[in-house]
Amino acid sequence: MSDLDGQLRVTMRAELRRLHAEHRTTTIYVPYDQGEAMTLGDRMAVLDGGRVQQVGTPPHDLYHRPVNAFAAGFIGSPSMNLAGVPVRAGALPAME
Repeated sequence: MSDLDGQLRVTMRAELRRLHAEHRTTTIYVPYDQGEAMTLGDRMAVLDGGRVQQVGTPPHDLYHRPVNAFAAGFIGSPSMNLAGVPVRAGALPAME
């Protein structure tokens, strides 16, 4: 649907949701636009190299609760900022 103009894309998304609701079947849809996937999907899988990294509901699980750095960096536009932080033994104060 990426080649469609904006209005037609919105119309097609609505039609896909209607068909899905009407037929009550499992549908696998693989868009190239994650925003489109977040709009259409009831459940989504994030894959990296053919391996499932996370399955959940958009946006609740996937956007707000990513399970690893790949999922966190993949979902969202712009994507989440990730920074490496060195950890040393004894660097944190003891919890009381």
